Amino acid sequence: MKMRKTVVLSCFVLGSALAGNSAARASTNLLTNGSFETGNLSGWDFSGNTGATGVINGAAQDGSFLLWAGPVGSDGIISQTFSDTPGQTLIISGWVAGNGSSPSDVSFSFNGDTPITMNPVPDQPYTQYTFTATATGTDTFAVSFRNDPYYISLDNFSILEAPTPEPSTYILMGIGVLGMAGMAYKKRNLIAVS
Repeated sequence: MKMRKTVVLSCFVLGSALAGNSAARASTNLLTNGSFETGNLSGWDFSGNTGATGVINGAAQDGSFLLWAGPVGSDGIISQTFSDTPGQTLIISGWVAGNGSSPSDVSFSFNGDTPITMNPVPDQPYTQYTFTATATGTDTFAVSFRNDPYYISLDNFSILEAPTPEPSTYILMGIGVLGMAGMAYKKRNLIAVS
């Protein structure tokens, strides 16, 4: 009985360590300057309507800086093209705060697809918007925005590769399943003998 508890505890500790290792690999942001902490738009391409927009030191969601966006009449667009692992699931995220004024809009795009659109931007404190996409090896993320009467706050953009189990995780899982099957077989034989 003591041996069985030791084996179960060892498998739990090893599995936790492997899961932690996968999560650590997933924490690297593929975007440059996703929270604008350089105090400018370095790493981003800025196009479209570039008026009434800039990085400011203020009420940021992450760190000290945010993108204060208020183009009038048409959208401004920030974008980045980056390298990733083809076929990998990407977790794409950004934070948006608005005051419900209209006309206003914010859209997140990935390789031309636009899974997130707000029109008008709701009256809300910083709210996280997230979606997933499949990496192709070289991908482009873009955020378009407009707010004629006021400004939208944008901050803390990230693209992370979702963690994938390592081969050793599958081996450990297989050992666990075999161990449980063995215990069930042994228990069944003990009951039959009784």
